[in-house]
Amino acid sequence: MNRAFFSFVFFLVLTISTLSAQTVIKGTSLVGNGSGDILFGAKAGLVVSDLRGDGIVDNTPHIGFQVGGIAEIPIAEDIYLDPELLLTLQGTRGIGDNLNLFYVNIPVMGKYHITDEIAVELGPQLGVLLGGNYDDFNIDAKTIDVGLGIGGGYRLDSNIYLQLRFNTGFIKVFENLDTYNIAAQIGASYFF
Repeated sequence: MNRAFFSFVFFLVLTISTLSAQTVIKGTSLVGNGSGDILFGAKAGLVVSDLRGDGIVDNTPHIGFQVGGIAEIPIAEDIYLDPELLLTLQGTRGIGDNLNLFYVNIPVMGKYHITDEIAVELGPQLGVLLGGNYDDFNIDAKTIDVGLGIGGGYRLDSNIYLQLRFNTGFIKVFENLDTYNIAAQIGASYFF
């Protein structure tokens, strides 16, 4: 798990460094920094996750985090495509122990700005399980998670965008249990 984590962090830093050095493409929107450019940034936040479905008894929400990168690509006036690459800790809390699951999540959100500051978001998310402590519970976890995210955001200024999002998974998390990931996320993005 440590090797996978450090490889991911190295890849993330390299990707953000490379992307922020690229020439920007002019778009049509006046939201954000007013130039209509493709923006790149960093994102971090709090994740409150749980598992829903059969086989889950006496569990409570799990507090985790997410950290990674984001791009904001103008498509049309007030419409954006926001792909993200996030390292996320999610899971559930049981009677005695926490079930921790580390994912690389790749949401691709469509974003519509209702006003210059307020936006709504909707889009799919692909998750790849890097590891966790599920072996301690004698269960086999699936590597891939596919879900849907819905939420909104508030643009504080040209660099800072605050988000609230809810995600639900559509693929079983474990081989022999009919359980699915759910999460609420509160995050902030800083665009360079």
